[in-house]
Amino acid sequence: MKTRTYFLFLALSFFGLSSCTDGWRLDNKEDRLTGEWMIEEAYFRENGDLFREEVTRDFRGDRIEFFRDYTAVYDDYSTRNFYDGEWELFLERDYYDDGDDVEFFLDLYFYDRDGRVAFSWNGEVTLLTYEKLNLRVNDRAGVYTFKLRRY
Repeated sequence: MKTRTYFLFLALSFFGLSSCTDGWRLDNKEDRLTGEWMIEEAYFRENGDLFREEVTRDFRGDRIEFFRDYTAVYDDYSTRNFYDGEWELFLERDYYDDGDDVEFFLDLYFYDRDGRVAFSWNGEVTLLTYEKLNLRVNDRAGVYTFKLRRY
């Protein structure tokens, strides 16, 4: 009877831990994301183009601060405007060719003073460490690539 109880406990623990893995990974990424980030480089590739154009000058000095309560503030350095916003990080698991790939996606919405969406970024997190954040953001006209560094 003790053996049966022991194996049942092990099986439940294994399934419990394996189901929490994605949640733990997502929480870990969210912890890394919280804080203030400055845009260091920005590129834009228009739909149908082979090469991307550097557009860092359009975002120079801009900062984003992510808070633990899933709110954010975008500081547009060139216009001296601040946009309150919200963010959500998603984890997507893809099983392909016997592989197990995990991708992270970030949705950002920033609002003007009247509470309307001023702009949004919906894209893929291609790199996230405690010091670097790289985003690939889809736009109607093409794709932005942003490289941010913790401020």
